[in-house]
Amino acid sequence: MPCKDIYATLGGDMDCYSNSSVAFENGKKFVINNRSKKSICKIHIDNCLIKDNNVRKCDFFFVIKEDQKFYLVELKGQSLDDAVEQIKSTFNILNSKIKQSAQDFIGVIVSSAVPKAADQKFKTLQQKIFKEHKLMIKRKQIHYEEVI
Repeated sequence: MPCKDIYATLGGDMDCYSNSSVAFENGKKFVINNRSKKSICKIHIDNCLIKDNNVRKCDFFFVIKEDQKFYLVELKGQSLDDAVEQIKSTFNILNSKIKQSAQDFIGVIVSSAVPKAADQKFKTLQQKIFKEHKLMIKRKQIHYEEVI
């Protein structure tokens, strides 16, 4: 099972783990198009692996076992600022256990359409997070597909 190793590292309820390559919530969708047939583990973070409501966390975490690549996924309505903070916080929590280079992580925000001003603000936040933490965060509207 692709989730066995990451489960041994992160723990929590086994119900939070699956071999799915899709996350879907409120009309937003993140898909890993697994053309190379790699081992994928999807971990439900919000109110599953991390249940504390006082902790900022993203919705899902995907692990590509063979590549040691990690996707922090937030399926969001409008607030990009919150989404960036949720990804950053989840990165810090999970990477304190995983201990991989920040370059192995990609934050992904799948959001509703946002006004141009909010998009520019996101780009500024994106650059700041990358400069401070070497964590790349991408954003797409409604549907995001990553081909591996």
